[in-house]
Amino acid sequence: MLVGKLTQFEKTPFSDEAEIEAVVQEYAEQLFGSSTVYLSRARIATVGGRHTVPDAIVIDVERQEWFVVEAERASHGTWEHIAPQVSRQLAAVTSAHSRDLILRLALDTIAQDAGLKEMFSELGIETIEIHGRLQRILQKQPTVAIPIDAIPHDLQEWAQTLRHTVKIWILEKFVSVVDPNTVLDAIPDETVPSLTTTPTDSGGVSTVRGSASQVWAELLTNVPGLLGQSVFLEYGPRGSEKRTFQGIVRADGIEVSGKTYSPSYAAVYCMREAGSERRTANGWVMWRTEEGDLLTDLYERSKGRGESGTVA
Repeated sequence: MLVGKLTQFEKTPFSDEAEIEAVVQEYAEQLFGSSTVYLSRARIATVGGRHTVPDAIVIDVERQEWFVVEAERASHGTWEHIAPQVSRQLAAVTSAHSRDLILRLALDTIAQDAGLKEMFSELGIETIEIHGRLQRILQKQPTVAIPIDAIPHDLQEWAQTLRHTVKIWILEKFVSVVDPNTVLDAIPDETVPSLTTTPTDSGGVSTVRGSASQVWAELLTNVPGLLGQSVFLEYGPRGSEKRTFQGIVRADGIEVSGKTYSPSYAAVYCMREAGSERRTANGWVMWRTEEGDLLTDLYERSKGRGESGTVA
């Protein structure tokens, strides 16, 4: 339950997969990061000619990762619905024809979207380089992305058997008890999935990592020496000269210009100071420690085991 002075919001089930899919598309930047190309419902086919339609294909240009996205309701069942759907999609994207189709769709989308063109410019990628950059990303094995309203135990078990990384985001819906038309959507903090499975080099069962509800607090618990240290962000919009911004790690975020924000909003603040009009950013892949580590890499290394209090 969410409460306020004027009303309270009760957790309510999503009506169907389409409602979850709409939330994913609306908040794609918050889930996958701001440097992404989002392709909704691309029709692809297996080598045998069987067609399938993922809810989305997402290409993360900055992290050079791409996702096959299948929005789901837990009530539909892992083995009855989720596993067959995802398996068909993974079979389809192994086809060179399907990957070429995804590449063409991405290039067409970029050509018609000024915001995406600006995103590539801000990343220092020239127009002539976009085709090659996307092609290299799509040659990699995709990550399976499953936004869902709950994680059944057998979903985790099945995900561990895949030879693909699987990232699962839990999404929730809250409806006002005063006005049923007022709806709030809850998504994981700071673009960090609720659960991630990673294939092992030996080919055995994948490892599983869950994220704490307070990701920043978890990082500082695992790396206490980070508290009070300086972190740095370099940014310059539209290919202009980059500026270096400095922040201080605090217990509740990153302090910039005397105010403390979440890592991502602190990044947005700096970007806007540099002249950008961007409203979202993934600060975890922008802020670096004094040793040059990205916050996301530091978090992944420290996850679930804690560190001795040093950053390196």
